Amino acid sequence: MVIIETTQYARTKKKIIKKFILTEEDINSTLTLFKENQNDPSLHYKKMTCKKDKNRYSIRVINTQYRILMTILNNEAILACICDHDDYDMRNKGC
Repeated sequence: MVIIETTQYARTKKKIIKKFILTEEDINSTLTLFKENQNDPSLHYKKMTCKKDKNRYSIRVINTQYRILMTILNNEAILACICDHDDYDMRNKGC
């Protein structure tokens, strides 16, 4: 699977790393595991119910409350953002 980072994803990643909430290593190890085994239970990989984006999924950054939202199309994971559980709920409320 090819992983594509959007501008919004890069922005949220930079902000979370700058605040020392997560390390780049935490995020990269999660994405590496996702590439190798999407069904690993530690990722909590789920398809989301969304009318606006039928291909929306999320994975959990390992051992944290943070999630990576993405769209999966044609064997490409387009990363939308990294967010905590409250932001995750807010982003999916109007979906």
